Amino acid sequence: MGRITVNHHAGTVLAVCDSTKEFLLGQFDAGYPGRNKQWIGRVKLLGGNYFFGRDNDKSPLETYLREIGEEFFGQKAAPGEMSANQEHTFATLDEIRFVRGELLKGEPFQDYLLSYLIGGGDGLPMCVIQSVFKASISREVMGVVKNNLAQRKSLTNEGLLVVKTIDELLSGNPSTQGATGLIIGQTEGVSFPYCFNDFFTFAPIGKPRDSYADYSDSFQQRDHSKKFNQGF
Repeated sequence: MGRITVNHHAGTVLAVCDSTKEFLLGQFDAGYPGRNKQWIGRVKLLGGNYFFGRDNDKSPLETYLREIGEEFFGQKAAPGEMSANQEHTFATLDEIRFVRGELLKGEPFQDYLLSYLIGGGDGLPMCVIQSVFKASISREVMGVVKNNLAQRKSLTNEGLLVVKTIDELLSGNPSTQGATGLIIGQTEGVSFPYCFNDFFTFAPIGKPRDSYADYSDSFQQRDHSKKFNQGF
């Protein structure tokens, strides 16, 4: 059996406050410049993507740490980043560092193989691996986040932050981005029915591995230094 080609590999953090039963999540805002405009307003796990041939990360852990470090920085995103043109009124650097510090303490939790159809039911299939790390967020950190949200201040330079309970997410207030709802649903033993409208399927495939090279027995990465000729 041949290896599965994956478009990219994400390193993300499932950030949960056990004492308040709340999740700290990112939210796609109106400035999201990608082709997936249907994600605007939806929430997602914090973190980002590794693109083979373009990024230098050696492992999912490096990707997750790099993305959190870049986004919780207290300054506008670097030129070339998709959020570089977004304007923010930032929280204090001490507050940003406080929140960032706990987000960076995530432990390896679960790898998921995700597949979906680009553009909906008649689109081309795409596969992605998402490596999830889990971080326990204190009540104090959640308080800092909520206080800044109430003052319309940003702790991140990409999109928005939200704090939501599982009941709020289940009700679709707000809706989750497809993969996020599937992952949270699997960890919490609940189902987000609306996620299946996004043509996502997923399967747990073990713990995050120590390096991207460790996935080469079953997967091969699309080379993003080369032009892709199938609809991208």
